[in-house]
Amino acid sequence: MTRFIITLIMSVVFGAVYGQNGVPAVKGHVVDAATGKDMEYANVAVTDEKNNTVASAVVENGHFEIRKMRDGRFTLTIMLMGYRTYKSDPLEFRQGRTVDLGTISMEMEESSLDEVVVTRDRNKVVYKLDRRKINASSVLSASGGTAVDVLKSTPSVRIDADGNLSFRGSTGFLVYVNGKPSMLEGTQALEQIAAADIDEIEIMTTPSARYKTDGDVGIINITTRRQTDGGVSGAAHVSGSTIGTWNTDATVGWRSGANHWYVGMAASDIKGKSDFRQKKTTIVDDYTTTSDADGTRHSDKISYIGRAGWEYDKGAHRLQLEVQSGMTDNRRGGDMSYYEHRTKGDEVINSNLYDSHDRYSNEKRLAQLAADYVLKLNERGDRIAVNGRLRYDWYALEYTESNMFDTSGARYEGTRGYEKEHHWDFDGEASYLLNYRKTGRMELGYHYTSYSEHGAYNIKYWDRDLADFVWQDDLHAPFFYRRQIHSLYAMLTDKVGRIEFDAGLRADHTIDELTISVAGADRYIKRLELFPSAHVSYDAGRGNIFSLGYSYRTNRPGIWQLEPYITYEDYYTKQIGNPDINPEYIHTLELGYRKTFANENSLSLTAFYRSRRGVMDKVRVPYEPGVTLDSLINAGNDFTFGLELNTRMKMLRWWDMTLNGSIFRYEFTSHYEGCTDAANTSYSFSMINNFNLGRDTRMQFDANFVGPAILTQGREKAYCYFDLAVRRQLLHDRLALSLVAHDVFRTARYDNRRSTATLMSSTYVRPRYPNIMLSVSYFFNATGGKTQSGKVSSGAMFEGKDF
Repeated sequence: MTRFIITLIMSVVFGAVYGQNGVPAVKGHVVDAATGKDMEYANVAVTDEKNNTVASAVVENGHFEIRKMRDGRFTLTIMLMGYRTYKSDPLEFRQGRTVDLGTISMEMEESSLDEVVVTRDRNKVVYKLDRRKINASSVLSASGGTAVDVLKSTPSVRIDADGNLSFRGSTGFLVYVNGKPSMLEGTQALEQIAAADIDEIEIMTTPSARYKTDGDVGIINITTRRQTDGGVSGAAHVSGSTIGTWNTDATVGWRSGANHWYVGMAASDIKGKSDFRQKKTTIVDDYTTTSDADGTRHSDKISYIGRAGWEYDKGAHRLQLEVQSGMTDNRRGGDMSYYEHRTKGDEVINSNLYDSHDRYSNEKRLAQLAADYVLKLNERGDRIAVNGRLRYDWYALEYTESNMFDTSGARYEGTRGYEKEHHWDFDGEASYLLNYRKTGRMELGYHYTSYSEHGAYNIKYWDRDLADFVWQDDLHAPFFYRRQIHSLYAMLTDKVGRIEFDAGLRADHTIDELTISVAGADRYIKRLELFPSAHVSYDAGRGNIFSLGYSYRTNRPGIWQLEPYITYEDYYTKQIGNPDINPEYIHTLELGYRKTFANENSLSLTAFYRSRRGVMDKVRVPYEPGVTLDSLINAGNDFTFGLELNTRMKMLRWWDMTLNGSIFRYEFTSHYEGCTDAANTSYSFSMINNFNLGRDTRMQFDANFVGPAILTQGREKAYCYFDLAVRRQLLHDRLALSLVAHDVFRTARYDNRRSTATLMSSTYVRPRYPNIMLSVSYFFNATGGKTQSGKVSSGAMFEGKDF
């Protein structure tokens, strides 16, 4: 009865719109002939007797519809790379008549036709109502790179000194894999997925209310390749670089009827090495101390992850069970010489040279269980979905070590810090989807997340008199932290004529609890907040599409940002958390325009505005003579507005070019004594050139320019770098070899300045050279996918910029 009422209401509201359309139309349902599943992104063209295109469309969710046709006799063609072209018999169009072609089955090309070379690939970027989809097979280094490399083809994406990916200046994004939260977080999650295993990457910069509200710049969802044919299939990848980076992964699957079993593993050691120079001057209690550091900084992001799973898909039921387990260890450190000069007034107190060696590691042993069940209620597609994910870190140790020696080799200072803990992390959701008409659907859901962490912090200092490390009992800090979020959401999506839209609302009830031995640092906080979202797009015809999106989100501080005790990066740099730090709140608005022309050329423009309230940032203040303390604060408010450009052009038959560019204005208003107001116009630009050197060989040359950026206490200078890659495919595309040279002209360098009344700091970092990576990929009974274009670089790696 409820569905009948909703259908009746929607018919009254929208019926007039459809009734006014007196011109002829055509529609159809496109499926894979082998699997029966709905097709995506196939190109539909209606042509006249002279083969001139009179109308076109793209298949979405298996369906297409062209609502305005002129009278006449035309032919309809459907094309998708890897499938046989469908061509209809001549169709008669006349006023008021809709031609329904029913279900069209697309058959794959026969694999025996290996001598036929397909040169036209899928569109590199496909835009949906609330997201953009990047086709991973268009990335030249797909066989050896990771998801980070694929994302580099997106405007406003940059890689920082430690290899962390940021988008529009923020690292606050969530990572999903096949629509579910990743076991790992941030850049580390992206680095665990080989580009050759990825079908596409979805970027949601204004996520709808159905998704978690954390992540101030949105959500990145990785969709992996899936085996559709029966029997055994698999893939293996391995790569290594001249600076010691290596990664490997392998997957084997077996499909029989409705069942699919698979096992896999991924292992990597992502290294960063940089030459490092830093000069700091601090003023504390009339002491003026200048320290000059010169040496190297390095990092190792190590991980070993295994996985196994089972999928069942038959009739109305779809079930997936998966288990993952492994270890991660993020390490960093530095080896350098320090010259320290300290004065009080005109009196020289100290002027010495030291050797410094500092180390940091964050090691975890973890496992995750995940289950996903979907019940299809009827042929209309109504469904109930339930999913859950449970992760347990049974061992986690965060370790810091600082060592300072004088010129004779005797130890001058030193610390050893230990934070041992274990974590529980649960994420579960139940939802109901109602397709109240062909283009309209309503979704209701409940989402529960819980994260808990129990551990203790201990530190010991070097005692010069005892010539030994001594535990600091007054700094021993056992703690317990737990965050729970209960969420309800509602979404409405529909299409009226050329207009498609969605609107949603999410309610989050957050409970934060922190219990710690540090006096006065216990916290128990409850928050009830509403987060709306909305999107609308308009198809103006002739390849012109306009879109508008809005999302309200938050960035909640994690446990490491709340811990109120001091840890060490090196002897001269300490840091501390803040239990009173508040979440950031973010409004994001986007206006987009997209145009396709001359078949293989495209243009996309996106204007965006983002405002943040309660910006979280690190501030550096003098702590002791020569020593600075980095602390986390709500520094103030900011806003950013800018324009992003992405265009692809076919220059010659053997050469295509992708241009990415962004320019944005950033303004920060300080609400903290240690910060100042700031404003800056920043920009970045990249040119990706792809050259076809023959049937099986591709070459790519990238030029990248990163504009200046500002911080709450300083600014970063601009820099540029260039990358070169060559890829060769062998054994009928089952084997792929890639060679990538990063920063080939060694122009990448990081230059930062910070300045306050009591602190002046300059940091200069230059990546180690050369950095050349060789990658090998092999597929059996699985499609590796030819690659055509895309970013090959993971960016300039400036190790140590935050010191």
